[in-house]
Amino acid sequence: MHTRLSGKKILIVKGSLLVPFALEMALAERGARAITATNIISAFSLIEREPFDAAVIDKGLHNEAYDLCAEFKSFDIPYILADEPHELQKPAAQMSAAYEIVAKIAEILETRERGREQSELGVSVARYPAVKGMASMGVIDPARL
Repeated sequence: MHTRLSGKKILIVKGSLLVPFALEMALAERGARAITATNIISAFSLIEREPFDAAVIDKGLHNEAYDLCAEFKSFDIPYILADEPHELQKPAAQMSAAYEIVAKIAEILETRERGREQSELGVSVARYPAVKGMASMGVIDPARL
């Protein structure tokens, strides 16, 4: 099945809160390839070696997440800071949270692609719409920082 995420490579950076299994499943269902870094050091190593279309960073990394965010910015990789799905949630709630994050990733990447296409045509556009009502995550566009 072809979706907006087909063929995209998404990095998941696990800290103390995030359970990556639900995210990996939700991304795979949409044709994306999820790669999970189990710590900040492996995340930095992966970013240096491989191109990623987007990333999900566990809010449980606390201050370490800020260094990683700066690295994503330098590589122009959009990222989401998330604290769900987490291990204390029931499996159905984990999957629901994962689908919400995956939908937001798809929206970000689609908006970014539309912006690039319109930019090539000489149309001035805002890159990303405001994200409201997303209590469990923050969406960061490196191009707007």
